[in-house]
Amino acid sequence: MKGIHLSYLQSALAILAQYHGEQPFHLFLKSYFRQFPNYGSRDRKRISHLCYCYFRSGLAMKKSDPEEKLLTSLFLCSNVEDPLLHHFHPDWTLVITQSIEQKINFLQEKQVPIDVSEIFPLSSRLSPSLPHYRTFTLSHCHQPSLFVRVRPGKEETVRKTLLQNNIPFTEEGSCFTLTNGEDVTGLLVADREIVVQDYSSQQTGLVIQAALETAGKNAAVWDCCAASGGKSMLAFDLQPTIDLAVSDIRNAILDNLEERFKRAGIRQYRAFETDLTVPMRPGKKYDIVIADVPCSGSGTWGRTPADMQFFTEGRLRHYVDLQRKILTNVLSSIKPGGQLLYFTCSVYGDENEQQVQYIQDNSFLELKEMRLLEGYEKGADTLFAARFILPA
Repeated sequence: MKGIHLSYLQSALAILAQYHGEQPFHLFLKSYFRQFPNYGSRDRKRISHLCYCYFRSGLAMKKSDPEEKLLTSLFLCSNVEDPLLHHFHPDWTLVITQSIEQKINFLQEKQVPIDVSEIFPLSSRLSPSLPHYRTFTLSHCHQPSLFVRVRPGKEETVRKTLLQNNIPFTEEGSCFTLTNGEDVTGLLVADREIVVQDYSSQQTGLVIQAALETAGKNAAVWDCCAASGGKSMLAFDLQPTIDLAVSDIRNAILDNLEERFKRAGIRQYRAFETDLTVPMRPGKKYDIVIADVPCSGSGTWGRTPADMQFFTEGRLRHYVDLQRKILTNVLSSIKPGGQLLYFTCSVYGDENEQQVQYIQDNSFLELKEMRLLEGYEKGADTLFAARFILPA
């Protein structure tokens, strides 16, 4: 067995040496394994796990030998004895079940150069609303949980199905938490009974609900960067009588959205393709504009840790500029008395608080609320939300 684990280590190191961030890592892995069909499912799972552990230590140990970084990362990300770690560092396995802080202290005593402050890229640019930087950073050493939002009226069906199939879960309102990797697609109907949606993303419903209560039950709502439609579906479930419009930059996205809305039972809505980086012609005005803008995704890097290795200040500036173009061009679509809901899945102040200030400096909108939705202590993403109103 020792030989196979050493083989896994060498395979993981070979993959890491070839990956330079040009595409999402899961797609790169799929392409890589396609070239080597001799890897079985167990082999692929083990090698993938080693690679993801490597990425979870972010930019820490970037000057160390890749093998040392991988083994250290595997140690931090593991809570049960690992045969590969036992081979190289048998003394490490004696403390494998301890807390991550205790393991970091252990490594420091062993003079292993792990610096927590180096894990997350551009850490000096994090939102000032983020209160526990160290806790947030170390949360990336663990895979986030799987969250589903149960559609209205489906709670008992979902609960009964999970219990009958011995699938462990916890629930908080309509949010059910499952073990990551749990496959319930064959048991529950996606979009009709459940929506796979992160806990913090579900918490944006608090901001959407506040906007709907202000706007009224027949509010005209435009989800201007609809993507997969998660915010639109949430708004619909909170108030099914809204006059809904959705848009995105590519028709292919809207085609996928149409299929999803069919499954969800959303029939009455308007969809259109638009490029929000260019000025819009005067058109319909809305009671609520949802701007879930393209962003760094830095609040979700616990799910895609490879992104920490390759993110740059230039990429951050790209998203900030893109967000400002979108915001500038959608402001004219808000009715007097209407509201703008600004969302990101970022933890950078440039994309969050600084954009709120930009909106205030360049419009008549008034800030009603602003919050960082901290999910890291629940095994969830960390998102940002702000709600503005245009005085009548």
